[in-house]
Amino acid sequence: MVSAKKIAAKAPPDRIEQVKYLLRSGEGARALPLVCDRWVLLILRDAFLGARRFEDFRRLTGAARGTLADRLTTLIDAGVLYRGSTTDTPTRFEYRLTDKGMGFYPIALALWNWESRWAGEFGLPPRLVHRECGKILRPILVCAHCNRPVDPREMSFEPGPGARIYAAKYNQERRRRDNPDTGSGVDTTMFHSVDILGDRWSALVLTTLFFGLHRYDSIGEAMGIATNILADRLRRLLAAGVIEQRLYQERPPRFEYYLTPKGWDLYPATIAIHDWAATWIPSPAGPGLKLRHKPCGHGWRGRMICDKCGTAVDPHCVGLKPSANWLATRKGRKSRQA
Repeated sequence: MVSAKKIAAKAPPDRIEQVKYLLRSGEGARALPLVCDRWVLLILRDAFLGARRFEDFRRLTGAARGTLADRLTTLIDAGVLYRGSTTDTPTRFEYRLTDKGMGFYPIALALWNWESRWAGEFGLPPRLVHRECGKILRPILVCAHCNRPVDPREMSFEPGPGARIYAAKYNQERRRRDNPDTGSGVDTTMFHSVDILGDRWSALVLTTLFFGLHRYDSIGEAMGIATNILADRLRRLLAAGVIEQRLYQERPPRFEYYLTPKGWDLYPATIAIHDWAATWIPSPAGPGLKLRHKPCGHGWRGRMICDKCGTAVDPHCVGLKPSANWLATRKGRKSRQA
C-alpha cells in the first residue's frame, strides 16, 4: 500500500499505470460524470436548503432554463431526485431528494466546511446549527471504526478487485460552460468550491495529486487528457490557490505541482464522494479502490460527526443561522450592505 503523501516526485511507469486504472476504476470514477458538474452541485445545495420548484432552482443557481431542465432530468434518471405534483395543483411539480440524494449530505457538508474556511469574493455561507446539542456545527469526517478525523497522511490505498474490470469512460467533449447569472436572487455561496469541483477535469487533476503524481507529463499520462485542457486546468487551480508550482529544472524551466493547505483541505470532500459512490453506485466486480485507515488498520468507512457533541450528523437535525443579507438573497430581494 502507498501513503497518499509519500510517493516519489518522479513517478515510475508502473505507478502512473496504477493511478491511471484507479482514476478510471475507483469509486470516484463512477460518481464523476454526475457529481463533478457545476449545476448539479448547485441544485443539490438548494435541494438541501429546501428548494423544490423549478423557478426556485433557476433563480437561486442562475442556470439557464435549458441547462436546469437537463440537469434535473439527469438527477432524476440517476435516482438522486424524484419529481411529484404539488398539493395545490397537479400541473405543477416539485423536485425532492431520494434516499440516494440524501446520502449526498456528507459531501455537501464537506464542501460547506471548506467554503466556510476558504471562500472570499463570493461570501461565506451561513453557519450551521446542530439541533441535538444546540451549538454551531463544524462537521468533521471521521473514521467510523476509530472516530479519528480523516487525514491524508494516515490513509493508504491500493487497487481493489474491481480495478481494470470496470473502467469509466471520460467524455472528451466538454460541455458548454454557461456563465452563471449573479443578479438578484442568485445565491453565490458555495460558488468557490463549485468552481473547482464542478469541473470534471479539475477534479481529476486534484485526484492525481492526491494519489501522489506531481509532474505535468505524469499527470497528463495518467489522466489521458489533451495538453491544452491540462494546461488550462492547472492555470485555474493555481489561480484558485489550491495548488502551487515548484521549480525542479531551470533549463528549460520545468515545474512540479503540489497541493497547498487549501488544496489538501478538499480531501474530506473527495473521500466523501468515494464513500457515496461505494454505497450508491457499487461495482458488480467489487471496489476498484481500497482505502485503509492506518491508525486503526481497518478498511476506510467514514461518517460525519458534530465537532461539539461527537454524534453523527443527521440532515434533519441541522438548522441554519443565516445573515439578513443571505436571507434577502435567497428570497430574491436586493440585499443591503451589512
